[in-house]
Amino acid sequence: MQTKKSLVIACNIMKEELMHVQPDGTSFVFLEQSLHRTPQKMKGAIQEEIDKAENWDGDQIVLAYGLCSNGILGIRANRHPVLIPRVHDCITLFLGSNDRYMEEHHREPGTYYLTKGWIEEKKSPLGIFEEYCGRYGKETAEWVIREELKNYTRIALVESELGMGETHREHARENARFLNLKYEEIKGSLKFFRKIIRGPWEKDFVYLKPGE
Repeated sequence: MQTKKSLVIACNIMKEELMHVQPDGTSFVFLEQSLHRTPQKMKGAIQEEIDKAENWDGDQIVLAYGLCSNGILGIRANRHPVLIPRVHDCITLFLGSNDRYMEEHHREPGTYYLTKGWIEEKKSPLGIFEEYCGRYGKETAEWVIREELKNYTRIALVESELGMGETHREHARENARFLNLKYEEIKGSLKFFRKIIRGPWEKDFVYLKPGE
């Protein structure tokens, strides 16, 4: 059971999962998903929210971010300690543990993971392709997206304990057909999201003391 009052700074794609497991007393800030594609801007956006909380009367700040292409390197704790999950990126959070992530990584390293949140934010390959079409035109956009993802071999849809609609499944399958990749659905877990909200925070988190 949570005994500390936490401020959770998270990506918008995991809002549904985090809000589902939130206890009373937890505060949230959700940042736009596009920061994943511009990790050089991620640190500044997260640090800004940490700085804004300088006079907040809670106990700790917890990031729902992993290393995320080094997007959190240089984050500084101010008055409150900051806890950061010991994960490479958010897919580990959706799968529930580092062990589960490594199991999937060893089984199929060239995997492009999709979740309900990623699809709804239009950040699947087809969503990015649509964005590129407006920027480059269809022919060039198709070349760019295929070149970017040429080393992938599988599209994996991660279904959380909250379930998944058929619309999301079909969109994920369309991505696999578009890229001519293998398609699988794998079970996710809310286990890591519960840790972010309720703890324990000792084992699976980096702990920054105030000033570190």
